[in-house]
Amino acid sequence: MDLVELARILQVVFGIGLVIFVHEAGHFIAARLCGVRAEVFSLGFGPRMFGFHRGGTLYQVAWLPLGGYVKMAGEFPDPSRTPASDELQAKSVGQRFFIYSGGVIMNVIFALVAFPLVLASGVPVLRPVVAAPTPGMPAWHAGIPAGTEVLAVGGDEVYDFFHIPNEVALSDAGPIQLTLRYPGSDSLHTLSITPVYSDSGGFKQIGVRPGVDPSHRIQVAPDGPATKAGLMDGDTLVSISGAPAGLTPVRQMEWALERGEAIVVRILRQGQPLELPIVPDSTPADQKLFGIEPMQNLIKDLRPGPWIDRMGLKKGARLLEVNGQPIRRPTDLGKALRGTGEAGPLTVVIQPSDPALDPQRTEYATRPVASEIASIEDDVYLDYDPESTLAHASGGRAAQAAGLKSGDRIRAVNGQSVQTWRDVLTITRERATNSEATAFTIDRQDGSAPPTSLILTIAPAPLVRHAYGFGLERANGIYRTESISESIRAGAQASWRFLTDAWMTLQKMFLREVSTENLGGIIAISTVSYDWASQGWAKLFFFLCMLSINLAFLNVLPIPVLDGGHLAFCVVEVIKGSPVSERTLGYSQVIGLVLILTLTIYVTYQDVLRLLPSGP
Repeated sequence: MDLVELARILQVVFGIGLVIFVHEAGHFIAARLCGVRAEVFSLGFGPRMFGFHRGGTLYQVAWLPLGGYVKMAGEFPDPSRTPASDELQAKSVGQRFFIYSGGVIMNVIFALVAFPLVLASGVPVLRPVVAAPTPGMPAWHAGIPAGTEVLAVGGDEVYDFFHIPNEVALSDAGPIQLTLRYPGSDSLHTLSITPVYSDSGGFKQIGVRPGVDPSHRIQVAPDGPATKAGLMDGDTLVSISGAPAGLTPVRQMEWALERGEAIVVRILRQGQPLELPIVPDSTPADQKLFGIEPMQNLIKDLRPGPWIDRMGLKKGARLLEVNGQPIRRPTDLGKALRGTGEAGPLTVVIQPSDPALDPQRTEYATRPVASEIASIEDDVYLDYDPESTLAHASGGRAAQAAGLKSGDRIRAVNGQSVQTWRDVLTITRERATNSEATAFTIDRQDGSAPPTSLILTIAPAPLVRHAYGFGLERANGIYRTESISESIRAGAQASWRFLTDAWMTLQKMFLREVSTENLGGIIAISTVSYDWASQGWAKLFFFLCMLSINLAFLNVLPIPVLDGGHLAFCVVEVIKGSPVSERTLGYSQVIGLVLILTLTIYVTYQDVLRLLPSGP
């Protein structure tokens, strides 16, 4: 651990401790204003780590950093005696209500004060600029291009990318309105789009992810090949020599990474054009692989377009060949369309979704030009069929060297029959990890002849990674309010937004529109705090304001043990004219404690799961 990491950890400890301190200070101040003696003021639970006595109060820090508490004199009713004047039970219902709500009030005040200060100073944000949408998702079907800036979702302004999935997930059923600025345009456009529920994410999504800086500025890794070649942070990528015409800088980067060869990058530095050759570092990884991938030529989805009809493409079919070039992965489509020039007819071979039908050949008199090829690539969503075991042998990998051919169907692995690609992954990942040579039973189809059964023994080999040491910057920016009045308005809006988001999240969980697996506990809070602390104090305090609002909301819920439970009992006391019975209070406290402990265990379990590597 270096000093930078230590400083960030201390920032996180300070930040989370500050929010807890603010909450407990609210109870403490309210109690003192009402003349109630506080016996203990604690940050954390459990045994005392350190502390001191002053004015009849023990101020301490405890070992379990799961919150804090203020223990007030006479906190629990004692029917055997009359409470002293400085004890909680001696106070009126209104005073007790004020004391119990003091923590929530202070959390809200903290956010209302800190938010404007943070926004006025400038908060680092990930600008709401999107990359190419996920194929098959609503944003893809809507035709939102990469580089589009999202300005509002459902009428609410967004200035950070994380607002987009938040607003979409918590939106009402049906379409949602997006206000967009398309790349290269100054005008605004409104688009209606209907989110879909994602089982993997556990909430509604439209399929957008953060994009790169629109000016294509470069970020360079220290001491990497790009740095040694003279590339610098902030250089603007113009093109990569040899990349096919019509590719955006983002796709040129993808093209170069796939090839793993020496490249020449064309950049602008302070307006001056430069060309720099870069030779990648090619090193074998520790991980060993068989070099087998699923055949990714199943047409999962399509967007309408003139060339889609001309090529005879149908959803559910397999795209086998284009211009005589086999299609095994999504990137093969663009290669096949570009690699044979623009002269001559366009030929396409597809396998209909009904496997009993023979492959169909479609021919069109002309071929698409460079500008149309990119559109075709965007409009065709190719992926693998999880119910199939058709394999693709990655070039230069162990499987290809052992004789596996793309299009072979895997029937068994190490003698175990496989029916789906998940079956293949389950067996091969474990054996690759153990560096075990494995027998693959395959069926190989050669033309119209019956398939031939073969057994190939493949030994996993290290994957060679090619690192150029540079990439395109994300669309980072600074959100800053320009005046005191704007800061106050924006701070109040942010506080209200996160408060309503917390309420809507709870509602959506009960309606099963947001999965409870998205809940996070102290581990998640610490992880996010650490990440945001790395971006500076302003970003950390922005998160602490969010955390403070969420803590206020959580504590106002009518759950015994929490502040909201005490507030609910105060309301009941006003309605019935007397406090709830000691028996009722005792049972409710036990139920509330069990509920809170169960929730704590559950969210901690989810936190741990997020830290573990995903399974096959």
